[in-house]
Amino acid sequence: MQKLEANNVSYNKENQILNDFSFSFDQQLYGILSDQSEENTNVLKVLAGLLEPNGGKVLLDGKNVFTSFQKKERTIRKQIGFVFQYGGLLSNINVLENLLVPYDFHFPEISFEEKKKKIARLMEIFELPGKILTERPAKLTISTRKALLFIRTYLTEPKIIFYDDPFMNCSFQIKRTILQMILKLKEENIIQIFCESIDAQLYELADTVIFLQQGTLYSSNTFNEFKKSKSDFVTGLISKLLAE
Repeated sequence: MQKLEANNVSYNKENQILNDFSFSFDQQLYGILSDQSEENTNVLKVLAGLLEPNGGKVLLDGKNVFTSFQKKERTIRKQIGFVFQYGGLLSNINVLENLLVPYDFHFPEISFEEKKKKIARLMEIFELPGKILTERPAKLTISTRKALLFIRTYLTEPKIIFYDDPFMNCSFQIKRTILQMILKLKEENIIQIFCESIDAQLYELADTVIFLQQGTLYSSNTFNEFKKSKSDFVTGLISKLLAE
C-alpha cells in the first residue's frame, strides 16, 4: 500500500513553518490547516519533495523524496503530482507543449498520438475546447489556466497529489469538475493532500484534517469533529476559513 511518511521534519524560512513534524499519509484525502496560512504552499512543497527540509526526511516507499527529485529519479517523481495555486505554465510555448512537458519526461515510451488522445479526454472532462491547445497560456482566462494545471497533473496518473488552494481562481464550472475529480480519485485510493484558504467544502469531505500550530502538529481528526472543539485555536482557524 502506498504510504508517504514525514519523519521529524523541520523547515525554517523567515519563520518556523514546520517543527519536528511526523505523520504517515496513506490512501486518503487530507486537508492541512495552519495558523501560518501564508506558508501553506511551502508546507506542501516540503512534503512533495520540492523544498529540502532543514531536518528530518519525507519518505516514499523508504526513499527520500527530496533526494529522489534532485536526482530526477523517474520511479519516485512520476508518483507525485503537484497542482500549484497559480502559475506553473511556461509562457513561451503553447498549451499542448505545456501539457506534454511532464508527460514526455515520465513516459517517453508512449506515442504522441496516445498522449494526444488522453489530453483530449481530460480536456473534454473539464469542458475546455480543443482549439486552445495551440494558444499561449497568456491568452487564456485565469480559470482556464488553473484547469490546465489540473489536467497536466492528472495526465501522468500520480499516486500522490498535492493541491495548493485548488479552488482559487476557478469558475463555478471548473470548481465543480475539480471536486468531481478529487472525489473520484479518493474512491481510487489516491493519496491527496491539500491546503485551501477560500472554501471549507474540501475539508468537510476530507478523511483527515491536520491542524498545525506555529509549525507543530496540533491534532488530526475529521473536520466535523474539529467543529465540536472548544479549543480557541481550533475554533479560530475554522471561523476564519468559514468567513472567507
